Amino acid sequence: MAELDQIDRRILAALQANGRISNLELAEQVGLSPTPCSRRIKRLEETGVIEGYAARISPAALGFGICVMVSVRLAKQSPDAASQFLTAIQGRPEITECLLVTGNVDYLLRVWVKDIEALRSFITAALQSIPCVAETSTMVILEATTSNRLLSVPGKARSRT
Repeated sequence: MAELDQIDRRILAALQANGRISNLELAEQVGLSPTPCSRRIKRLEETGVIEGYAARISPAALGFGICVMVSVRLAKQSPDAASQFLTAIQGRPEITECLLVTGNVDYLLRVWVKDIEALRSFITAALQSIPCVAETSTMVILEATTSNRLLSVPGKARSRT
C-alpha cells in the first residue's frame, strides 16, 4: 500500500474531480510549485496509485436509456463453469462491469441497453442461453447518486519528512 501524505491526497482528489486540470492549476490548488507537483504526479503514476486517465461517457447520449444490475448464479461453482461464463460474455458491449461476488450469486453485471425490448433480448439470448447459467435476476437502476471517489473513504494519512 502506498504511503500518501496530505498533499498527495489533495492531488488525487483534484485529479478525480478534473483529470484534465493543468499542472499549473493543480499546483496552485494543492499549494506547490509546478515542478514538485509534476514530480509527485509522476511518482503516483509509477507506483500504480494513478492507473490512468479516462473520459466519462454519457450512456444516454449514445442511446442507452436503461441501466440494470443482473445477478448471475452458475449451475456449479467450478473453474470450468466460470471460464465458460466469462468467455461467453466477453465482448458483449452491453456489459460495462462484471464483478465476481460472494453470497448466493456468483457474478454481478452492470448492463446498459437501449430499451426494455433490448433488455429482454439480452437476458434471454445472451445470458440465459449460456449452458452454465442456472439463474439470473435483474434490478433496474432508477437513480445513481454515488461516485467512485476513493478519497471519500476514510484512510490513514501519513506525513513525509
